[in-house]
Parts: sequence; C-alpha cells; structure tokens
Amino acid sequence: MARPTVNGGARVVRAPVDGLVRSAGIVVFVLGILLLVTVFYEAYSELQASGVLGSPPPANLSTVLLVVAKGLFLLVMGYAGSAISNKGIGLYQAAIRGHGEV
Repeated sequence: MARPTVNGGARVVRAPVDGLVRSAGIVVFVLGILLLVTVFYEAYSELQASGVLGSPPPANLSTVLLVVAKGLFLLVMGYAGSAISNKGIGLYQAAIRGHGEV
C-alpha cells in the first residue's frame, strides 16, 4: 500500500478527531432540536388555548393581536433553535474534518 505524499514526498499527517468537540457538536445539535420541538409544542398549545384552531375567527381585536404577538415570539424561538442546531452541525463537521493537514 502506497503512502500518501505531498510535494517532495513528505507524509500527510491528519490531526486526530477530537472526541470532545465531536461530542459537543452532537450535544449542541440535540439541544437545538429539543428547542425546535418545544417551539412546535408551545405553538400548538397556545393556538389550542386561544381558540383559534377549530372555531370561528375571534371577533375581538385584542385576541387577534395577542395571537400574532405569540406567533412572533414563537418565530424568534424557532429561529434560535434552528441556529443552535446549525452550530452543532458545524462543530460536528469541524471535528470530523480535523484541523487540516500538517
């Protein structure tokens, strides 16, 4: 089996996968997924409690504004959960790739 070489026959040495960073990436990813699940659960619970699902639209303007405000907060929470998941994937991929070639 031939050894990998680079410019002039030097061996390519890859950095070992850092198990701690890899584990941290998985933990951060799972945390982000749990936040997303929480957001979807909270959105469903709030919509059920407000009576928007399965009933005629509310005639009260304050009820509509309350539902819209809760929806905006849930949108922000969903965005944060997906951003955290993305960071976890980035950490995991960085650990898999290693620190480059030496």
